[in-house]
Amino acid sequence: MNYALLDNKPILLQPETYNRIPYWRMAARQDKVRCPACTAALRLIAGISFEPYFAHPEGAVCPLLAQDSSASMEWLQALDETAAAVLHPLVTGASPGAATDAAPALADDPHTRAPEHAAAADSSLAFSDAAVPAPAQTPDEPAAREEDTAMIGSFRLPKKRAIGSTVTPAPPPSKPPVFRKRFMPKKTIAHLAEQQLDQPLHPTQQQAVQTTDGPLLILAGAGSGKTRVMTARTAHLIKDLGVEPKRIMVVTFTTKAAEEIRQRIARQLPSGQARELIAGTFHSIFYRMLLHHQPNGWDQQRLLKKDWQKWRLLRETGALLGHDELMALKETDITEALSIVSRWKNEYILPQEAAFREAATDAEKRAAQLYPLYEAAKKKHQWFDFDDMLLGCYELLRDNRDLLQRYQERITHVMIDEFQDINRIQYETVKLLAAPQNNLCVIGDDDQSIYGFRGSDPQYILGFTKDFPQASTITLEVNYRSHSSIVSLGYSLIGHNRSRWEKACRSFHREEGDTFLFEPDDEEEQASRIVDEIVHRREQGTAFGECAVLYRTNESARPILERLSEAGIPFHYTQEEDSFYQRQTVRWTLHYLRLALNPDDTDALKEILPTLYISGDAWNAVRSQAILEDKPILHILPHLTQLKPYQRKHMQAINDILAACKDCPPAQALELIYEDGKLREYLKKRARDREDGRERWSDELQQLLSAAKRHATIRDFLAYIEQMIRQEKEWRNLRPLPDEAVHVLSIHRAKGLEYDHVFLPDLVEGALPHEYTLDELRKGGATALEEERRLLYVAITRARRSLCIGIPRERFGRKTRPSRFISEMGR
Repeated sequence: MNYALLDNKPILLQPETYNRIPYWRMAARQDKVRCPACTAALRLIAGISFEPYFAHPEGAVCPLLAQDSSASMEWLQALDETAAAVLHPLVTGASPGAATDAAPALADDPHTRAPEHAAAADSSLAFSDAAVPAPAQTPDEPAAREEDTAMIGSFRLPKKRAIGSTVTPAPPPSKPPVFRKRFMPKKTIAHLAEQQLDQPLHPTQQQAVQTTDGPLLILAGAGSGKTRVMTARTAHLIKDLGVEPKRIMVVTFTTKAAEEIRQRIARQLPSGQARELIAGTFHSIFYRMLLHHQPNGWDQQRLLKKDWQKWRLLRETGALLGHDELMALKETDITEALSIVSRWKNEYILPQEAAFREAATDAEKRAAQLYPLYEAAKKKHQWFDFDDMLLGCYELLRDNRDLLQRYQERITHVMIDEFQDINRIQYETVKLLAAPQNNLCVIGDDDQSIYGFRGSDPQYILGFTKDFPQASTITLEVNYRSHSSIVSLGYSLIGHNRSRWEKACRSFHREEGDTFLFEPDDEEEQASRIVDEIVHRREQGTAFGECAVLYRTNESARPILERLSEAGIPFHYTQEEDSFYQRQTVRWTLHYLRLALNPDDTDALKEILPTLYISGDAWNAVRSQAILEDKPILHILPHLTQLKPYQRKHMQAINDILAACKDCPPAQALELIYEDGKLREYLKKRARDREDGRERWSDELQQLLSAAKRHATIRDFLAYIEQMIRQEKEWRNLRPLPDEAVHVLSIHRAKGLEYDHVFLPDLVEGALPHEYTLDELRKGGATALEEERRLLYVAITRARRSLCIGIPRERFGRKTRPSRFISEMGR
């Protein structure tokens, strides 16, 4: 149903009031939204593809649930008349006082306090640039006027923040957000004229299978059945042309893809033949070659698999001794430099060449210094990394002509999958092996080249016909995966890239599919909407495993995971980074909140001492004095004799702030700690002193603030966090993973996968396209923007039946602008 009571006043869900959903959702979480008939606490369900509604708890008995009863009809009529009387002045712009005396006022919330924030009479859901909120206030803008603020003890807060309020509403938007809008593609592609369901292969697929001599470029768009073509082509070589399986090399980019091709082929060939096929990833095939010819130099026990292993090698072997600048670097800086070294090695840029390259960034400068030291340490202590496998195999074949000739005589046909992701060292090795017959078939989609950070370059697939002028080119233009509107959105978007092969594209499916835009208030409401939609899809019969949330950056995942956990929905999520709540900035902030509740929390105080500019050496003195004076340990700080007067004054201020915070809603408490407690100032100085230009700490503060707004008290908020930490440990260690679970993964990890229903959160400037990309664009480079566009194209084309795109009006406490890609692909 679309009506309920909040504080004994009616509230009504309709387009003119949808902008109040976040506030009402929070009130419902606190059991303040009630059924007018049975007084049961109601939940607010607001997904994406359906209209929002209030739901009774399971098993509730209420006359309003009996839609055919006379009692239900009477309730409906009475409430509709009341709600209409209340809403009329809001919709028409008249004063709320114009409502009839018989109708009580709408339940007070921040969206009804000022006429300018009431919904406009036009309830159209049209999405336009006019709906984009203004940029967030910058640090250079003046602070709030004194008359707009109120004093709480000695601390100033804006008047709109009522201390002790059980709900902390966000400031209302100036215009109602787009609750949900059908997102129509700018370009509509054609359907396949004849679906030919009785034919295993489309004519162009059949052509690709039967073209076996000489170089061949197969441009395989998303969902065009390239795995089917690769399997059929391999089987055709063996069964019809008599090529021995051991003479065919099929290279994929994942072990899973290699195994899938091997299994498919095994179903079409006599027993045992599939096992003779040379199939695997570049690393696995090249490593087997190295082990066979140089077994002593490639012991797998000496492989550096993880970044921390490389860091430990440099640290423990003394490789950095005498290089003070490198010795002073943090582990994260070393890891960043080593990732650049990896990219150089994939491009076959050796240490002596890297030394003469002009460094574009400080990280590249550090990488050039580190590169020869890292290589020398590996060689001295007989270690190697994954990049060395590629380099080693290339140099082995290049320098041993007899060995190369033996491989060239044995391998007569080479087929490379995902060719758009190849790097220089891989390409050069493949060209050596394929010569002189050059029966080299490369399959890929330049529009899906998204691994530039690994050294992949779409120029190899774009320039293939220049390297092999006699090459044939076949385009697989039919998308068998996605419904037509999804295909059209992707096609409309990717057409804006200039460095690409032009391709025709057709859809196999005549059904349009569902494509939606929705505009939540912030990342927290966005997550709630997505999870409500997943539950709705599940109730319609969709398996959880057919739903996926694809994000550009890890920061987008936290609220999604928390809403899924709250709803009890199983999910798959692979993340090697520290938990959000275990990050240093977040831990410090939470310890302040713990001290607000318990000023004698010794563990919390010990943790935050650095943020108060008190050295760890003073800890024993603080603890001893607290015991002697029998006072809470926090109260001792202003009386430490070794502190300077201004420090003692700040320690007293901290005591007063935390005392004031105790009865505040957590969001207000955090604002006091950030500003009056000077935590933000400390973190900014810390980042500046470490020459860390990234603003990650600031985003973490804002994420914590957004999460806090969903809770009424500090105690509730901290209890919620403890629950999330426990649950996160459980799902990180959960093995085996549940079969039926929602997939939450980065767009990069989603490549090659497909789902019925895909959700793309945070499609805003700075997220996708990423802020780093926008920096490159400001400097005049468009390459990074084209890769971001390809990344979004990959995300869109993972969806089979529906695609939901979220555009939060605020992210990490800052106003947002919709991604430029929105206007490029849809209308």
